[in-house]
Amino acid sequence: MIRRVLLFVAVLSCGAATAPMPQQLHIAYGNTTDSILVQWAVPTKQPKELPVPVLRYGLANVPPAQWTAVPPQHTIEGPGSYLNYRALITGLAPGAKYQYSTGWEGTEESQVVSHFTVTPRDDLSFVPRMVFFGDLGWTDNQILPLLQEECEAGAVDTVVMYGDFVYWDNGENENAFMRDLNRASANGSVPVMVCPGNGDYDDGKYTRYMQQWAMPNWEQTQSMYYSFNSGRAHIVAINTEVIEWGVPYPQQKAAMLAWLEADMKQANTDRATRPWIIVHFHRPAYSTGATQVTPYQVFEPLMYKYGVDIIFSGHVHNQERTLPVFNKTVQAGPDAAHPYADAKAPVYIVSGNPGNAEETNYFDRGFDAWTAWRSYHFGYTHVTVEDQNTLSVDFMSTNLGGAITDAFQITKTKACNFGEWCTHTAATIVTPTNNASSVVAAKLQKEWQVKNDPGTAIPPTQLTALKDLYTATNGQNWRHNTNWMNGKDPCDGSAPWYGVTCIKVTERTLQHLWTKVGVTAIQLPSNNLAGPIPPTLGTALADTLQMLDLSSNFLVGVLPQNLLRGLPYLHTLYIEPQTGDDKYALKGTLPSDMGLTTGIPNLRYMGLNRNALTGPIPASWGALQCHYTTATGDNTLYDPTLGGEVACQLWAVGNNFTGGIPQEYCQRSYAEIYINGNPLMQCPGGSPPCVDIDFIEWPEGCRNTCKKC
Repeated sequence: MIRRVLLFVAVLSCGAATAPMPQQLHIAYGNTTDSILVQWAVPTKQPKELPVPVLRYGLANVPPAQWTAVPPQHTIEGPGSYLNYRALITGLAPGAKYQYSTGWEGTEESQVVSHFTVTPRDDLSFVPRMVFFGDLGWTDNQILPLLQEECEAGAVDTVVMYGDFVYWDNGENENAFMRDLNRASANGSVPVMVCPGNGDYDDGKYTRYMQQWAMPNWEQTQSMYYSFNSGRAHIVAINTEVIEWGVPYPQQKAAMLAWLEADMKQANTDRATRPWIIVHFHRPAYSTGATQVTPYQVFEPLMYKYGVDIIFSGHVHNQERTLPVFNKTVQAGPDAAHPYADAKAPVYIVSGNPGNAEETNYFDRGFDAWTAWRSYHFGYTHVTVEDQNTLSVDFMSTNLGGAITDAFQITKTKACNFGEWCTHTAATIVTPTNNASSVVAAKLQKEWQVKNDPGTAIPPTQLTALKDLYTATNGQNWRHNTNWMNGKDPCDGSAPWYGVTCIKVTERTLQHLWTKVGVTAIQLPSNNLAGPIPPTLGTALADTLQMLDLSSNFLVGVLPQNLLRGLPYLHTLYIEPQTGDDKYALKGTLPSDMGLTTGIPNLRYMGLNRNALTGPIPASWGALQCHYTTATGDNTLYDPTLGGEVACQLWAVGNNFTGGIPQEYCQRSYAEIYINGNPLMQCPGGSPPCVDIDFIEWPEGCRNTCKKC
């Protein structure tokens, strides 16, 4: 078994503990740039039975005996059987490293020690490197191992999450999530900044959210909205739910919008020195998965009015990037070849699929005119504020072990280029005396960062299969076909073929899935592929292929059997038609050994919806080795990076399958299988016949199996 052994906390103990061990350490920025909010929890609700809690802190080179003691300013009853403590540390030196401990007065027993470096947020030469994502949902936390590595390495200075932290909230789930987040943020050493989503609206008042999170000005705004500066950027968090539902308090909508206008006006007044404005909120204004009407109607005009550069959202469980857009119309910069240079409208990012037990959301249509890139990958987004002229964004895929699968830069020569308030902004940007970009860039070179160039040419049979795919699906008319058929190796680092990846998966994650040089992923969704899938594809790539995404295209004919079996390393398979037109629904059957070692034994995510597949669904899906082995979260040999309860999601909705739901599924607790829309199928055991099959949701067993039986 491949298992990561990591140490997160240091425990100072002089004897038997007399009080519970603090846990769930996490920090956030305070109201001022010299302050940090520290929060921790203990498993009890009887404060009278506990010693007096205390936080101690000091510079890294100062002995613990000389640390300053700070009592928590607030004690809050938390979710489940926990108490939460909050303490504010002020007067911190920018860029300095501090150690701190949470424990009890008069003893070093039951004490947890951590550290943090004060982000020099007022320093205009500081280069922030932040992580953005939403909808972690706690279970199936695919991103946490890589996020933890980045936090421990000092590669990121801030983690930003925009809602839906825990699904199926019951108190204990929230506490388990905070323990996981503590590890992922390097034992509470990297600030975590959040805003709420609809999934955090647990009791009509966001009670658990407010118990566990304290953001700047939290006593006034309940952590629902706030802003902070970091280097050349102004970052704003707002709550879409008060607009969508008027929750948790009806008066908060008006208060938040008034605050937002005032904050944006001030940000524009300061724009000559701090030109970048970044906003994050939960529901997206732009998405080809599920555009949320209210954020579009309410927030888009404000984002444009105040010249916001980029907006991050989640809610929809996929990844998507727009071109600069306003009112659904592309507003690119003056150079058509560089649409993000001096853009005339904001850019919208959906980064809402870090891995969770709620399924990936499929795109419900093709590319809109404003769509630049999209993906079903699990992962998260980096934002680096390089300097006053350049903001870099990249997406890191955990499906491919940490590969950067999308990257772009927004550049500008003026503080702003659009919006009513642009006239209030200085035309030129003040240049700092010292720009630290090169220093930070060197620091961020991580030894485990994967590269697309494998160093060796792919096998000739794979090259032939890719050319066959191009020819069979009218490659000349693909939406993107950069470097295809250019005479070079498809994974030549200087000119890689669009959508083709030949990554040697990182040494630290998913290493068991990489064995040989070759194509590891083909990702051509919504790319106007039109024609049959060549039968050579699966056979030629069998030794290396891990991910195949040909969804939302115009494929015809039969789904080749060699894409459904004989692929020992494939973990992700998406082949769904672009439209509901039957002529683009692939025909064929699913092989009976699909879940066995001769099939696709490492299959994790499958989308074959809306095709015209017939015959029975394979009983061998019940043999897929992707279930949990222990209640403590140890994972199976097959995928050591999984972080939640649901490890497989198999979709085969709207086909023409027959037969019954195999009894083998009822004996497992490992996955979600969606097979509704197959009216000829039967209930388990074959009787009575079924009008429709609803989804089988694990680990709760065979419930809600049939409708209208």
